[in-house]
Amino acid sequence: MSAALLSKLPPSVLERLVPLLPYLRYIPTSIPRSLKWLFLAVLLLNIDGLPGVWHFQIMWPFIRFRIQRALGKKWPNWRVGKDMFEFTTTREFRATPNSSDSFGFHLSNSSYASTLDHVRGPFAIQLVGDAYGIPGMTFALGGTSFDFKKEIPLGAKYEIENRLLGYDKKWLYIQTTFRSPLSPRSTRPPTIYSLTLSRLVIKHNRRTIPPYRAFSLTGYGAEGKENWEVVKGMSKGEKLGWLVGDEEGGKGRGIKCVEVERGMEKRGEWPGQVA
Repeated sequence: MSAALLSKLPPSVLERLVPLLPYLRYIPTSIPRSLKWLFLAVLLLNIDGLPGVWHFQIMWPFIRFRIQRALGKKWPNWRVGKDMFEFTTTREFRATPNSSDSFGFHLSNSSYASTLDHVRGPFAIQLVGDAYGIPGMTFALGGTSFDFKKEIPLGAKYEIENRLLGYDKKWLYIQTTFRSPLSPRSTRPPTIYSLTLSRLVIKHNRRTIPPYRAFSLTGYGAEGKENWEVVKGMSKGEKLGWLVGDEEGGKGRGIKCVEVERGMEKRGEWPGQVA
């Protein structure tokens, strides 16, 4: 400890430090290189747990979409005439040390929920398509249930697949499957680690958007091509008015809606319950 620093300390503090002065020589004046490398290794192994990383990963797809929309980017509507139940998304992850159980050496139960947040929102955005592009449109999660089947070992890769199971007058019911990666060289079915059921509601501010209206506006179904021609001539305000049911006699009167409810007859076969 330098004399300059000691001179700045109060006498009462100096009296307490005097017995410790002989031991100060054992304190290294610099950090050994081995400890620096160890610190860097620990940091890299747990990089996905650093402050702000999770929030950035969750919010970036939404932010990127909003930026692209604001810049005028448009995407071809692949949903026209398609069945919304055929749409799936798949994304690959790995059971990192930060996301795994230190005792069982497998993906921790809490990591299933945090990883699910990475894929559920982007899936819902792509599912409802043009309806989400209206300012103020968002989703609210009403509940999630997990049916755990098998552990995901530490370091293992796994896939998450999302698909729509059904919808009623208010809720979208989405199944998320945690599974081993599909291999084109193998004929063996993938290992199912967990099945998850989530229900989401489409909101504009505090008003609920019925899923069937969002699907109809997006162009799904047998009448999708004709509906999409109508939708392309509507303003965002007219689209919103039709979605919430305020403008039944406007341009949207030519839209032929898909079924009000669909897939609900198989609800008893779904993985868990969220109602």
